[in-house]
Amino acid sequence: MTFDLGFIFQVILTVIRYVPITLYMAVVSLIIGGALGLVVALIRFYQVPVLSPMIGTVITILKGVPLILVFLVIFLITSQNFNSIAKAIGLQIKYGDLPMSLLAIIGLSLMAMVGLSEAFRGAFESVKTVQFDVARSLGMTRLQTIRRVLIPQAFPVAFPMIVNMLINLIKGTAIASLVSVVEIFSAATQSASSNYKYFEAYIAAAIVYWLMTILIEQAAHRFELKFAKKMERARA
Repeated sequence: MTFDLGFIFQVILTVIRYVPITLYMAVVSLIIGGALGLVVALIRFYQVPVLSPMIGTVITILKGVPLILVFLVIFLITSQNFNSIAKAIGLQIKYGDLPMSLLAIIGLSLMAMVGLSEAFRGAFESVKTVQFDVARSLGMTRLQTIRRVLIPQAFPVAFPMIVNMLINLIKGTAIASLVSVVEIFSAATQSASSNYKYFEAYIAAAIVYWLMTILIEQAAHRFELKFAKKMERARA
């Protein structure tokens, strides 16, 4: 068995066409998971009675469950119950009409929610207590304190973890291949199905993932530099 370098380039050209669907699933999951994670982090940070311990238990459970298992559970529950639930609430849609990428987005959003809720909660802890005292002395409500003090100061701390989560979500989109969604990993596997050159195909997929990661990290680094300069000008 010979190593086919040319086939690697051929597969790279093929899988690049599926970068948009991969980015779409990852970015949408990041937005949904980030919004849910922010709410979860705020509930746990302010120790809301009943909700805080309940959500803490759910997060602990989800942290200990592999992503692929979460996805399979979502798939089984949806495939078996969606039609009856849709009929009960009057929706004229069936399970077969759903885009399969939606299931992957749900699973990835849960993954993002768990990771980012912990990232946000840690970032909130970095905000000094005196900042809250000042906000109270100025007559700010809790919602105003969250919007004007807590989130603006916690965001720079959480930003590297948000970027890291995006990268993990991009790699995690490979689970969509389980329900026949063609993304980078699935496209690479299909490319090798006719000649069994899976080793070269997986190398090609790895190269594309690697290049995407480099571009994201470079863009994030430039954003951090610009944000830091903006903050320095604001303090001056």
